[in-house]
Amino acid sequence: MVEPRPELSKLSDYVPGKSIEEIRERFGLAKVVKLASNENPLGASPKAVEAFHGIADSLHLYPRGDAPKLIDSIAKMYGVATNEIVIGNGSDEIIDMVGKAFIRQGDNCVGITPTFSVYKFTTLSNGADFVGVGEGEVRASLDDLAKAVNDKTRVAFICNPNNPTGAYYTEAEIRDFLKKVPQNVLVFLDEAYAEFATAPDYPNMAKFIREYPNLFVNRTFSKIYGLAGLRVGYAFSNAEVIRALWKVKPPFDVNQAAQVAAIAALGDKEHVQATRKMNAEGIEVLTREFEALKLRVLPTQANFICVKIGERAKELVAFLEQNGMIVRGLTSFGMPEYIRVTVGKPEENAFLMELVKKWCEA
Repeated sequence: MVEPRPELSKLSDYVPGKSIEEIRERFGLAKVVKLASNENPLGASPKAVEAFHGIADSLHLYPRGDAPKLIDSIAKMYGVATNEIVIGNGSDEIIDMVGKAFIRQGDNCVGITPTFSVYKFTTLSNGADFVGVGEGEVRASLDDLAKAVNDKTRVAFICNPNNPTGAYYTEAEIRDFLKKVPQNVLVFLDEAYAEFATAPDYPNMAKFIREYPNLFVNRTFSKIYGLAGLRVGYAFSNAEVIRALWKVKPPFDVNQAAQVAAIAALGDKEHVQATRKMNAEGIEVLTREFEALKLRVLPTQANFICVKIGERAKELVAFLEQNGMIVRGLTSFGMPEYIRVTVGKPEENAFLMELVKKWCEA
């Protein structure tokens, strides 16, 4: 038998949200709404859809692996140089590339917890240890995270806003952390949900990549731009850090359709504004209605809310699925009493609350 690498014995399978097709087939439902994976309920930008269709005649050709037009568009939008940008097949691949380029066997990585599981997965798969700081709904302290760094630490992962809690860190907190950790520790700041943040002190950290050579800012087209199905992630950092990632990046990983759709999405300000408006209004409505049921909703700067249901959280998730509503139970995040709900369209939010009220009254 061919033996796999020993590191694989430490890995758990990634637990994705259930799909609409899966729930529809399991329960024989005609109507199923998914508010589990933090997708954009308005869908992709109309401009991105048009660009996607426009590339159909070129699908037999390999894409430009260096994606110069997409990278140039990103550079102009954020005011960074093109050699300070890397793209990938979603943020997952960028995290994987960081692991391949910087994490060695016997190292360790630190991160706030609970958080996105791919950070730990990448750390363990590269033969390093993952040290989590924080627990449950209480926002982890970046001071405590800095104290967890030692001479074996290679990467510090900070999701901002954090998934699944929606909590965030300010510019002052992140800059203070950067000053406390050695410059040979890559500070991976994941801003997948940054475009949804409305807090006045939510930071714009891309402008600091030259001031802090070890700062790495990760972004995605999967959330506010609605391109989760096309898989496009991008990141900013010091040119030397970015150069290392290009060395381990697969040559044709971001396809032609994804590249042209992403460029078009960047230019669709109206779609972004409409999404932000709908999201802010949805958070207000859902928070008010859950709290009216005496259920705790954590403050959020993302496109989802985290709700404490209690010991019966799994029962609620199952009830909702049986009735055509998919939300995310957070047992895999170490928060078994909580659910995460993506903010949907007004009618989707109303359908959710109708079912939650019915469950509470049963």
